[in-house]
Amino acid sequence: MKKQNLSRVLGICIVFTMVLGLFTACVPPATDNTTGSTSNVATDATTNAPTQDTTTKKEVLAPGEKVKISVWYAVSGASGDAFKELVEKFTAENNQIEIELSYSGNYGDTATKVSAALTSGAEPNVALMSAGPLFTGARGNYFIEEKINEADFDKADFFESGLDYSKYKGKVCALPYGISTPILYYNKNILDKAGIDTSKPPETWDDLYEMAKIAQAKGNINNVDEFWGFEVRDVPWLFKTMLNQNENPVVNVDANFKVTPAFDDENAVEVATWWKKMVDDKVMPAAQHANAEKTFLAGNSAFIVSTSNRISRWVSEEGVKVGAFPMPYFKKKSVALGGNVLVMFNKNEKEDYAAWELLNYLVDTQNQTEFALKTGYLPIRRSGLELDVAKKALSENPMYKIAFDQMEYSWSYWHFEQMGTMDMMLTGAMEKVEKNVLSPKDALEEAAKELAREIDMDS
Repeated sequence: MKKQNLSRVLGICIVFTMVLGLFTACVPPATDNTTGSTSNVATDATTNAPTQDTTTKKEVLAPGEKVKISVWYAVSGASGDAFKELVEKFTAENNQIEIELSYSGNYGDTATKVSAALTSGAEPNVALMSAGPLFTGARGNYFIEEKINEADFDKADFFESGLDYSKYKGKVCALPYGISTPILYYNKNILDKAGIDTSKPPETWDDLYEMAKIAQAKGNINNVDEFWGFEVRDVPWLFKTMLNQNENPVVNVDANFKVTPAFDDENAVEVATWWKKMVDDKVMPAAQHANAEKTFLAGNSAFIVSTSNRISRWVSEEGVKVGAFPMPYFKKKSVALGGNVLVMFNKNEKEDYAAWELLNYLVDTQNQTEFALKTGYLPIRRSGLELDVAKKALSENPMYKIAFDQMEYSWSYWHFEQMGTMDMMLTGAMEKVEKNVLSPKDALEEAAKELAREIDMDS
């Protein structure tokens, strides 16, 4: 597709294999339709530089005047209930703002719905969704970048990786919200039977390999034929974490924001080779990862890497006693962030004011931290870790400490239109490695070349 064809909708499929599963979405092209993106930002008449916004509620809304905004959210279950409760609490405290709140389906459904709405002008004011920067920054909407740089917003309190997760081409165009990291969980009953001391966690992936072999050989508590030392639910998420740990950036980005795949160098092949060893030695099953969590919770896998979102859920899981270790590493400690963000689509001054008020409320330290701990997500602000509710969670569930500590060395990979396609390709490449269809080197080179072609075709 040529750059001059901006009037057409980009056929860019975004497939994410995160905690809520595989999804596909199409992202519309960047447009000049960013109405309201500077509506609350005044400029100095001499320098034309932004000045601090002094707008107050009374100046935007007359006494007794009401404004209505729409909010879509892509989380369900306990997460959906907690989010709905928080939004309803906001409306109760702000009687001039009415909110039409709608569950928009899972991540994939919401991405598709938002994409379609953007082409027809029916998008909501606010959305809680995955890959939000591809729907705001990719359209030139950096309203949030302006707002978080105002004097009354404590941007420094946010974990830097969370803000990175909310960027497009280096600028913030969303706010982190339901953030998670991968966690190494273990079945304590299996490790106890195998005689493994849980007070001495594995530091490196080689250490984990040895520990998983022992657990598999001696800890088969169910006496089943298919019993594994290690499993993983989200292959590309873990693989990208491992790449960064082994000093591979996943993709390279030049000064013009041109993205090129980087996951085919020696460091990447080293990671894939370790992965292949786990399968060849039958410590990890080949191409069966969709059922990884069921296998683990049934007591048929000693270890699993899954989202930190499971911490609050699995602590009360019947029939299995779950613990957690810090993520092992190759050359450096590192975990890739996942989860969802808040995005804002600008309409007019009054609706934008109300939408920003809501976003500020949602990312308030107390509010977001309580939401996180109710749902298994993580605090997005450092001050959240100092709250009594966070300290109470730590005392009641030590696994939270693993997740909290990992935020200090978490990172976010670069957002670009084909990032979901890349995840599909990495999944396919590792499946070929696991099934001995291709060598680690050949599989990664094939995937990198295919992704490069996709990027060139869409540029």
